[in-house]
Amino acid sequence: MGLFRQLAMRAAKQLASDPEAREKASRVLEDDVKPRAKQTWEEAGPKIENAKLGLMSFAQRVREEYRKGREGE
Repeated sequence: MGLFRQLAMRAAKQLASDPEAREKASRVLEDDVKPRAKQTWEEAGPKIENAKLGLMSFAQRVREEYRKGREGE
């Protein structure tokens, strides 16, 4: 793991010192990575909300069953 980390750090330092590489990385980030991340987040939003509602419903049912047990029903 140490060797990989050293290689990764060396590559990062070389890229950081190269203005052309920084410009290309910036373009890739703006033109490719950010739009895909935004689209993925928008597509995942309804699924996340659905999971949240399902979890809240499950928690409510568990809470009700727990209270029934404590009250001796």
